[in-house]
Amino acid sequence: MHTRRARYLLQPGESPTLPERTVPQVLRIGMARDMLGLADERIITSPAVSFPLPRYLDGAPLRGAPDVRPDALRYPFMWLPEPLRERLEVDTGDETPTIESDDAWALRVAFEMWGSGLYDIDTGGWLDVLALYDLDADEPATQQRIRAWWDGGPDADLDAIDLTGVFVPETAEDSDWASIAALALVESFDKASMALSAVDTVALCELVADGDLAALGTSDPARAVSSLLAVARTRFISQPEVSALLAHLQRRADRPGADGPRLITEIIPQVSEIAQGLWLTYEPVLSEVIASFEPDEVAKDDA
Repeated sequence: MHTRRARYLLQPGESPTLPERTVPQVLRIGMARDMLGLADERIITSPAVSFPLPRYLDGAPLRGAPDVRPDALRYPFMWLPEPLRERLEVDTGDETPTIESDDAWALRVAFEMWGSGLYDIDTGGWLDVLALYDLDADEPATQQRIRAWWDGGPDADLDAIDLTGVFVPETAEDSDWASIAALALVESFDKASMALSAVDTVALCELVADGDLAALGTSDPARAVSSLLAVARTRFISQPEVSALLAHLQRRADRPGADGPRLITEIIPQVSEIAQGLWLTYEPVLSEVIASFEPDEVAKDDA
């Protein structure tokens, strides 16, 4: 058995929750698709979580999902045990319980990955699950074994992989800590993430207005405006009025033959104003979230 860590999107020192940058977070959707092999509809993203996760259907394992890369099975979130795969029922006080949302589920998984040590924030590395079972995800022979097993073939070593024990709490009182934390924090984390995204969007608007389009991966002004709007829409999707306005602006930017410099002059100030308004609205929540994780506050909670 070998203990090894593998990188997946996050940088050393980067928290798995509350992503700080807008553009890298959006780019990670495509990177996750390439690294995992999952289709877009099988990938979950959340403004409260820094990395995309696979979508588990009806609480079933991922085994058999189309086009998954064999080497992606090194990551622990590809092997979630049943209690983490399944969505919780949330008692909202109504007669019918609400099923745990994508955001709450993703935040719960992120907390469990971090709290169990499967993700190491210092290195930005994930525990290599296959290495624990003396399997090398980079070896062609191992990849062929994984493909055959993924398609339903027998393999005693792969059948034996089970991470349930990693998440066994020390006491019964600790068993639901991640779900309780996720449900309590998902709304505030979402708003705090919007504050970070807002200030990042303002900075991007300033760059585009100054003619610096490199951060958006293009030298075409019209495409830069369209890309900036697309990024903003993914980050502020929980705000219906903002989303509708950004969608309207993007339709203007995407018209054939659109005048790039004119789009920058007319649209970028509007996007910046929207983002500044969101920052002013949600910065207090961000400050509260940051303060809640400062050592003095944690010590008070533990006292």
